[in-house]
Amino acid sequence: MSAIRKIMSTLNKAIPEVEKPARSPPLKEKLIWTGIVLLIYFFLTEVPIYGIPKGGLDFLAELRVIFAGARGSIVELGIGPVVTAGIVLELLVGSKIIELDFTDPEDRKFFQESQRVAAIFFIIFENAAYVLGGAYGTLTPSQQALAISQLAIGSFLLMMLDDLVSKWGIGSGISLFILAGVAQRVVWGTLSPVTEKTSGRYVGVIPALIAEGANAIYRPNLPDLLGLIATIVVFLAVVWAYEVKINVPIVHSMMGGQRTKYPIRLLYVSNVPIIFTAALLGDINIISKVVWTRLGSNPEGWTKYIVEFFGKYEMGPAGYLRPVSGLAYYLQTPTGPSVLVADPLRALVYTIIFVLASVAFAKIWVMTAGMDPKTVAEQLVKQGIVVPGRRSIPKVVGKTIERYIEAVTYLGGFAVGILAVLANFTGALGTGSGILLAVTIVASFYEAIARERALEMYPRLKKFFG
Repeated sequence: MSAIRKIMSTLNKAIPEVEKPARSPPLKEKLIWTGIVLLIYFFLTEVPIYGIPKGGLDFLAELRVIFAGARGSIVELGIGPVVTAGIVLELLVGSKIIELDFTDPEDRKFFQESQRVAAIFFIIFENAAYVLGGAYGTLTPSQQALAISQLAIGSFLLMMLDDLVSKWGIGSGISLFILAGVAQRVVWGTLSPVTEKTSGRYVGVIPALIAEGANAIYRPNLPDLLGLIATIVVFLAVVWAYEVKINVPIVHSMMGGQRTKYPIRLLYVSNVPIIFTAALLGDINIISKVVWTRLGSNPEGWTKYIVEFFGKYEMGPAGYLRPVSGLAYYLQTPTGPSVLVADPLRALVYTIIFVLASVAFAKIWVMTAGMDPKTVAEQLVKQGIVVPGRRSIPKVVGKTIERYIEAVTYLGGFAVGILAVLANFTGALGTGSGILLAVTIVASFYEAIARERALEMYPRLKKFFG
């Protein structure tokens, strides 16, 4: 294992990294850096891939919101490769294939270095598979190499921007990019005055209501009033779920034994399980499209079984590939209630897989993110926070809060999973999963800003926040 650690450390040093600030930047500076990163992100989504003919198949049409990419740009795959690297590492650690103790600084450092190295690998691998899989049609070897290099550079720039936000800005770049994509899609679907080429109907719900009246209530394959209402309902439901808390009684030993409550959210794991689950299903979706594009036309021998397992496709509206069988059919994100009526079994399978994956990632994330009872207990004791009537040592405090954290981990993973699934079935604008992510991201940004303001106003609070 020591040899692997040395290799990862050496490879990690070869990867450019944003330097940490010598001191924690003030809130105003953090907001400026976050805004600059957002502007750069939007600029990258408008940079086209040079030397590649237009057209081809849009493999990421249904996943654009979650992956935060832009069709035909150098960031077409968005955050997909970076998140996939995180998924692989999380699964390896969660399954104990790689055994790490995250309370050990060396193990945590090794995990972070491995994530960065894995991210570079998946940036190259996924972009190569995307191009060679036929996303841009038939290309010459030189065109393929040119496309892969540009896409890899785009993905790497997003990785660096994420690093920049985490060290100099507010929150994380990945969350920022997802929020930007969801907001853009919701605003476009609500207000867009552009008309669709084939039908001539307005894309935006509000212009459509003015022009079409009752015909805009339900419009298959176009934003409609039902989708807008569903978006509002999902928004309110997620806000309510985010505010549900379990209050654990605690005592501040550094503040004269003052008694108060330590709130643990029902959504303790926040939106991470949804990001990982959606990205995992998205990766499977891309693989199935690559398999179909390369082998589906005339499978023979063992390739026939691979195609049947991953799924067969047909050409849908606007040139999108639509799965009709196999794994891809059951894992495709639903975009409205019609899926429930057309194929209840498909809806049930999708729901079970999505929710189970969300619960699994919730548990793994708590372990790897330092949110487990042992780590939390050590942080509380260092801040002079103990449980009334219990000894002020991490082991005792950890045992006390363990049942709370275990409960909200599994229940929170289930809750965000089922909320995302139900939201997807409503046909909400920006997808149900996207709205759920957007709400939790906005809430986390608000809390981070409030925390920074409190620290600036009352510097002594730093010893309690750590």
